[in-house]
Amino acid sequence: MKKQVIIIFMTMCAVLSAASGSASTPDVIDMDMRIIDNNIIVSLSVENVAEFEATINSGIEKEIVFTVELLRVWNFWPDEFVVSKKIKKVIRYDNLREQYRASSYDGIVRTEKKFRDYSAVKNWIFRVDGINLAHIKELEPGRYYLRAIVESKSLKQLPLTGFLMHFIPEVEMSLARESRPFLVEGRR
Repeated sequence: MKKQVIIIFMTMCAVLSAASGSASTPDVIDMDMRIIDNNIIVSLSVENVAEFEATINSGIEKEIVFTVELLRVWNFWPDEFVVSKKIKKVIRYDNLREQYRASSYDGIVRTEKKFRDYSAVKNWIFRVDGINLAHIKELEPGRYYLRAIVESKSLKQLPLTGFLMHFIPEVEMSLARESRPFLVEGRR
């Protein structure tokens, strides 16, 4: 009996890992940094998120959190954290109205939108534009780089009890990307 349970468990693990390994993995792309009027402006997006469509269309509410950090490079020391900005986006499909309800919150401004088409909501929910990260004249001279972290999670978990709850991760997807270092020269 124990041997049969182990065989079934191993078969299920193999099937689940093969199914998740065959799909293309999400990735942070188009991480663009520009200096406009002495402000560091960042834009980025995530691609290969087809696996989210079925989950969202089933009515499960998803939260996508974009975090952009500015770090200073130090030789012989760990890199110094300078500043970060976080943007939370939430999406939910309303089966009765057949529309997607999405919201974005950057800590100050909350934006809510409604979409009928998944491709339009996908472009809006998995992209952030114009994050004003820092004023360049307030930074010390040195080399800096950006780190973008994108995480997703379901806001409503299935009701599970006890032992199984430890095997379900709270964060379903976590991606990170770093930019090339750039130089900030002395104050003028």
